[in-house]
Amino acid sequence: MNRERRLGRITPGLAVVVSFLGQIAAAQKTEEFTYKVAPKAVVSITNNYGPIAVKPSRNRQVVVTAVSHSDAVSFHNEQHGNRIELGSRSLTPANRLAEYTVLVPSDSRVALHSLDGALRAEGLNGDLMLKATTASVEVRDISDAHIHVKTLSGPITLTAIRNSHLDVRSVSGNVGLRNVKGSSVEVNSGSGRIIYDGDPGTSGEYLLTSHSGDLDVSIPAKASVEIEARSLKGELDPGFTSSDTIRATRQKDLLMQPGIVNASRFVLRSFKGKIHMKRP
Repeated sequence: MNRERRLGRITPGLAVVVSFLGQIAAAQKTEEFTYKVAPKAVVSITNNYGPIAVKPSRNRQVVVTAVSHSDAVSFHNEQHGNRIELGSRSLTPANRLAEYTVLVPSDSRVALHSLDGALRAEGLNGDLMLKATTASVEVRDISDAHIHVKTLSGPITLTAIRNSHLDVRSVSGNVGLRNVKGSSVEVNSGSGRIIYDGDPGTSGEYLLTSHSGDLDVSIPAKASVEIEARSLKGELDPGFTSSDTIRATRQKDLLMQPGIVNASRFVLRSFKGKIHMKRP
């Protein structure tokens, strides 16, 4: 008897949940679009209501999969010659209302824009521009490209980047670079932490600057590098043989293995943070 009463009380709640899930399923809609393009196509995607993921296609086509999770969302996609413009609109602004997954020829020039939907690009060798406010940005497996990334507070991760030019800026987001090799890199973060981990190769230029965030740099001992660390005040340890910390408290410069031929060069700047160096 008691068990039946309990079941009776639970059943209406379950009905509400089932109804809600049914509404979500009914609202979800997937649309697909395909465009033929010439070499070095320009693909611009703006989605302020959810994530964007871009991967390489195996032909000269741009293949778009757009998923909406609300009836208020609509997609507006256009082709103008060799330029593709993709965008979402919603009468009710919110996150996770729309998702884009786009396959593009690897040599395409790609621009991604979002407020708080995660941005991800991988496997390309064309130029990239990614702009987000609070969203995370992830770029991986890119070669021979110009990469521009800007966020307000969103974290940025760049992995397996080769022979490219990187311009990365964030007001307060953390920036992580892993296995970025043979590239020209400039990273600026106001208060975020900047991390570099990997072998920079023999021809890279790396300028890492944070106003109040820490800089953590780990470079294999076998790698030939020239490193200059600059801080406002404090003492800099000239050894850096294992794991050391520099407090940004007094104006000084540190050069490590200066004048090496065929060596990457690092310039590390932090006004109020600490600079950590590892040579494992």
